[in-house]
Amino acid sequence: MRQTASCCLALLAALGCLGALGAPEPERRPNVVLILADDLGYGDVSAYGSRMATPNIDRIGREGAVFTQGYVTTPVCSPSRAALLTGRYQQRYGFEYNAREADDVPDVGLIAGERTLADYLGNAGYATGLVGKWHLGFKDEHYPTNRGFDEFYGHLAGGTSFLNVASRGAVSLPSEAARRERHPGDPRTDLVVHGAEPPSHPGRRNGNRILRGPEATVVREARYITDVFGDEAVDFVERHRDEPFFLYVPFNAPHSPFQVTQRYYDRFPDVENELQRIYFGMIAALDDAVGRILDALDTHGIADDTLVIFLSDNGCAAYFQGLCSCDLLSGGKLTYYEGGIRVPYLLRWPGKVGAGTRIAEPVSALDILPTVLAAAETPLPEDTDLDGFDLAPLLDGRPGRWRHDRFVWRNYPTVTVRRDAMKLIKPHQDRPGGFLYDLSADPREQDDLATAQPDVVASLEAVIEDWRTITVEPLWTRRPPVTYSVCGIEPIGFEI
Repeated sequence: MRQTASCCLALLAALGCLGALGAPEPERRPNVVLILADDLGYGDVSAYGSRMATPNIDRIGREGAVFTQGYVTTPVCSPSRAALLTGRYQQRYGFEYNAREADDVPDVGLIAGERTLADYLGNAGYATGLVGKWHLGFKDEHYPTNRGFDEFYGHLAGGTSFLNVASRGAVSLPSEAARRERHPGDPRTDLVVHGAEPPSHPGRRNGNRILRGPEATVVREARYITDVFGDEAVDFVERHRDEPFFLYVPFNAPHSPFQVTQRYYDRFPDVENELQRIYFGMIAALDDAVGRILDALDTHGIADDTLVIFLSDNGCAAYFQGLCSCDLLSGGKLTYYEGGIRVPYLLRWPGKVGAGTRIAEPVSALDILPTVLAAAETPLPEDTDLDGFDLAPLLDGRPGRWRHDRFVWRNYPTVTVRRDAMKLIKPHQDRPGGFLYDLSADPREQDDLATAQPDVVASLEAVIEDWRTITVEPLWTRRPPVTYSVCGIEPIGFEI
């Protein structure tokens, strides 16, 4: 009798084990890797018809989706990042102009109360890390680890040296001809250099310093900083591969100063324009770093469990003469032409997004936060108005229309609006008229229709007025405008 009972118990135990083995594991919440390039133009990624190959960035779209009309909310670095991380138009909370350290402006940065994507995901149990450029404020209340990130490695300001320009033995200066290729009179035009070996330590200071962790420990980094950011991102993946994580990697490449190691410079011996050759090398370094991040996901068997998103904060810095391509779009950084605000925008999530998907519907950087929160099964905030939408209906082919009813860009006084295919650029918000383009027929914005279609101009001006009801006054002042020609068009002034 005792033997029979023991057998029954053993059988029940075995059945229980088999049941446990056969039960499906609960679906893991996806990791999220958000990669942001800095001043990378639409025509700088080969998935869009670039002048050079970017195989690793392309891989994200080849194994996922390429958005051909992906927009950011402004054509300049800092407020674009604010909107990306909050999912809200930056004008809702006064972040209209670039954040900068200067004696003539008040404290600037992402104001208290504005939650970031890292805040939402951290509260949902994700490990959160940032590697790269912050540019959302300089004081303790703005510091990344006080804005939702568990870990930080990078710099706070809008740019930093890729190499040590103070060490003349480590770099070679460009020819005078190459110097003249830069835009004359632009105060942000930095030294253009390339070198074979990095120096022993970089000559960085203030907000340009490389910092680590909540303690803001200064790191005297000697290596090429794009390579370093790639390696730091891989290290984060390796350390957190067994838990859901959010990794934000805002590279500072290919933002000025234009600096590259000999390794990348030598990849483009046939590029005669010295500035373009250095720029191409910087993009190649960025592409290699993206490849290492993707390889790390593969190596640790978590690629299928990871949503990867890649985009740029704004268009190519076309105020450096001869730097950018005009073949696909006109304009660049600081302008509200398509080349300033339409950016490379790619997404990969194996098993959820079909490989080779190509989406022509206009989308926004504002859509990334609600998309990620939905993927992470994290509720949208009930006490905060978001301006983006979950991209899932576009990605999985659900029936019905998915669309923004408007896209608005403003860096006062310049304001621009798009509704459907019609786009109005107003050099001054408070003055009538502007430049009207039909993007479905004229994506390079060559044919101004404002005079021929005044009713469309008026209707778009009404859209701007409605949008203004959700905005507040800028919290700090702007810098003076920069004037430069746009793909051969007469010089125009653009705000910073």
